[in-house]
Amino acid sequence: MLNKLKFIIILFVFAAFSNCISDTAKYKVVTKKDKNGYTYESVTNDPFKARIYTLENGLKVYLSVNKDEPRIMTFIPVKAGSTYDPKETTGLAHYLEHMMFKGSSKIGTIDWEKEEILLNEISDLYEKHKATDNADEKKVIYAKIDSVSAIAAKHAIANEYDKLVKSVGAKNTNAYTTNERTVYMNNIPSNELEKWLKLEKERFSKLVLRLFHTELEAVYEEFNMSQDNDRRKENKAFMAGMFKNHPYGTQTTLGKAEHIKNPSMENLHKYWNTYYVPNNIAMCMSGDLDFENTIQLIDKYWGKLEPGDVPEFEYPVCDSITEPVITEVFGPQAEDIIMGYRCKGYNSKDRKYMTLISSILSNQQAGLIDLNLVQKQKVLDAGAYSYFLKDYGLLGLYGNPREGQTLEEVKDLLLEEIEKVKKGEFEDWLIEAVINDFKLGKIKSRESNWRAHEFAYAFSNSTSWIDYISFNNGLEEITKDDIVAYANKMFKENYVVTHKRTGKDENVIKIDKPQITAVPINRTDQSEFFKELTSTVSDNLEPVFVDFEKEITTTNLDKNIEISYLYNPSNELFSMNYIIDMGKDHNSLLPIAFNYLPYLGTDKYTAAELQQEFFKLGLSMNVYTGDERSYIFISGLEKSVEQGIQLLEHILSNVKPDKKALDDYIDGILKERTDNKLNKNIIMFRGLLNYGVFGKNSSFTNLLSEDELKALKAEDLTNLIKDIYSYKHRLFYYGKNDINKVKSILTEYHKVPSELKEYPEPQKYTEQNTDENIIYFVNYDMVQSFVMTLAKDQAFNKKVIPEARLFNEFYGSGLSSIVFQEIRESKALAYSAFASYIVPRKTDRSHYLYTYVSTQPDKLKTATSAMLDLMNNMPDAEEQFNSSKETIIKKIETERIIKSNIFWTYQRNLDRGINYDIRKDVYEKMKTTTPEEFEKFFNEHIKDKKYTYLILGNKENIDMEMLSKIGKAKELTLEDIFNY
Repeated sequence: MLNKLKFIIILFVFAAFSNCISDTAKYKVVTKKDKNGYTYESVTNDPFKARIYTLENGLKVYLSVNKDEPRIMTFIPVKAGSTYDPKETTGLAHYLEHMMFKGSSKIGTIDWEKEEILLNEISDLYEKHKATDNADEKKVIYAKIDSVSAIAAKHAIANEYDKLVKSVGAKNTNAYTTNERTVYMNNIPSNELEKWLKLEKERFSKLVLRLFHTELEAVYEEFNMSQDNDRRKENKAFMAGMFKNHPYGTQTTLGKAEHIKNPSMENLHKYWNTYYVPNNIAMCMSGDLDFENTIQLIDKYWGKLEPGDVPEFEYPVCDSITEPVITEVFGPQAEDIIMGYRCKGYNSKDRKYMTLISSILSNQQAGLIDLNLVQKQKVLDAGAYSYFLKDYGLLGLYGNPREGQTLEEVKDLLLEEIEKVKKGEFEDWLIEAVINDFKLGKIKSRESNWRAHEFAYAFSNSTSWIDYISFNNGLEEITKDDIVAYANKMFKENYVVTHKRTGKDENVIKIDKPQITAVPINRTDQSEFFKELTSTVSDNLEPVFVDFEKEITTTNLDKNIEISYLYNPSNELFSMNYIIDMGKDHNSLLPIAFNYLPYLGTDKYTAAELQQEFFKLGLSMNVYTGDERSYIFISGLEKSVEQGIQLLEHILSNVKPDKKALDDYIDGILKERTDNKLNKNIIMFRGLLNYGVFGKNSSFTNLLSEDELKALKAEDLTNLIKDIYSYKHRLFYYGKNDINKVKSILTEYHKVPSELKEYPEPQKYTEQNTDENIIYFVNYDMVQSFVMTLAKDQAFNKKVIPEARLFNEFYGSGLSSIVFQEIRESKALAYSAFASYIVPRKTDRSHYLYTYVSTQPDKLKTATSAMLDLMNNMPDAEEQFNSSKETIIKKIETERIIKSNIFWTYQRNLDRGINYDIRKDVYEKMKTTTPEEFEKFFNEHIKDKKYTYLILGNKENIDMEMLSKIGKAKELTLEDIFNY
């Protein structure tokens, strides 16, 4: 629902890599009955220790226990994605995902009998609307739809599902649709499991398409957003070339514009009735659960759902690719290329070979592309990946060109690395190191309850759990000769290339906004189901607040270097962090020097050899410089901690300057700067936002000029690196070694001067006051417009942290927040809309009221006015207010700050001058805060503010005269906000 594309990418990477592990353990399926007589399967040596049940109606249940916190992560995957959309109604699975949050015949309604009659009438009208091609007739019918919808909405309770799921203390409530699955997720308190199961059973019992036309407008907005997303368009073209006559290539998740504009409620019901049946659904959980109790409860609420006859989907076989297929996409962002080779699908042998080959090519450290192209700076960036769906998979390659480099040249460089695989021109040890890296990824993937998504991934790909977790066993059996033979068989002139070029896209399709009358938002009524569920009292859980001084062991090395220590109770991984409280604001050369380091060798190793050494050890080394603090850290397998520290210390003491590497690095910086000015998200959320807060002078704009960069000397940068430990610094270790062992290792290898230097004074930047309405506008070729407002409030005050959290929960964000309901649900003015009262990171900064709307240019005035009205006039919503308080209380009662996050939370608190767990203040405040007290906060900190407006959009489509009436308007250039 929210930020889905980014979320899907994260989940895909998580699933694709975390299961690609080769273990020596032997796996065997064991079938048993639990103490209540339920039959389940488990797999010997399963690191998840999972039980897989199948109810009589076909519902699959995957359960794994993790006692880290009293919460359960849940995923409900349905084998129903965009691939299953009928050709004549593409986008259907995705739209259905949206509608699943609208409730049922019991959730979200005051009077279902009356509402159902009206919804049926609306459905009939949509069929008439779909059947005619006459534009005038369509308008008349849509006006009738709008009219009847307004009447039907009077019987609806907006976002009651979200209110209910929040009432049990859920978080991470969301969903996503991809090619072959739609997945619904929640993170719930373990003591609210039964209520949540009852709620979800009701949601999956009956599809109700209420508030249909306003949600359809949100889908219009999402489609229009995709027209502004160069990467999404590029991937669409790439998949179309790869799978010409297969739904993977012919159908997108969002669907075709003509289908979205002519929806069919009848077809949605048919689709739901076909695929949303228990024998096509799984319940996937990981967390603080009891196997026997959980399966009994699932059976109690889900066991009576009726199974259905799910049709086998007959996919067309793709024609062979016998010569390069080249497609081109245009858009305003920087140029790049993606290319790839098609292979067989998820459950084929191809997956093992392509998985290995993709990591031999690119593993972010020691792959052929990593070392030969990225580290040698032959391209700005490049990599490889493998991606598998049920019918087909692919090996993908991508690259970003340097200044003056063509996309064709990038393609040739990528093909050269493919040729090296075909010729066997890679080290024999690389295969084993890649598999060890997979093992590391597997360990990391099991650290949180998000691992439950692996169950969803296996289920949706029709893979048995034993096959899923034992997939890796075959990897160690694959030899270098096998890989070379496979590569020569698979990699010929049979690739697909998509060039993303910078330029005007002449094929943009925009779905225009139909005339929609705002529907009323019912905030006061509650369904009988709501009353019943919320009246059920669950066992209370007590919050656990962290005593940081007790949990974190702090001692000193020689020279009074402080080291903080936390024991890792979960696995064999460690991290060692060197923290220097000095950043870019202290020395503008620091980020230049730190980011130059990966391209350098020492008197003992080349730059490539250093990456290979870390990779062999199962380690990674990273450096980072922020405005006020810098970090050097290594992480990986605990058994390699001493070797890793020794190698890191060797690098920082013996790094050698390299003029050519510096010249290429500077050229890369300049190219990245050019690319940043083409990226609407960087323009808006970094450049324009910083300008809105600080004006022309900020840390963001404090950059070395091109002449200053080119005048840099390699020796000066390496000397700065070598000198970094001569400044005061501190250490943080998280791992299994005891503190004395860690101190012993550091004493031997971490050599520092007898006297440590103080930090130079940092550059200070002044926040602009917002005592009058000012508009900063930047022109950008896009379909939508981004509108952000900033209102500066008081300097940091920890006393308002509880109210800030309450404002953000109740008012500013989430499906049942005031802002979301009014802007999206009622008025259909934007796909994305939220408001936030920001707590600054440091004590010398101010709180800000921050609002954001992403909308169409013709709705900019209305959307902005609606948002400002909400910021000035708080509606009466006492029930919603109390529900938000209860949600925060339940979240705090069941959330746990654990593992290395204890230290990093403490660090964030200290930056705000707080030396204790600030959640305790929030928790106590939520118990007593009244609507009157919150209204006082609202009136003092939210209402009647003057704003800095930040607007990014296409000037040709925006009413600039209208903007000038809001306040003093100024059009900024990219040079204004980037300072280059």
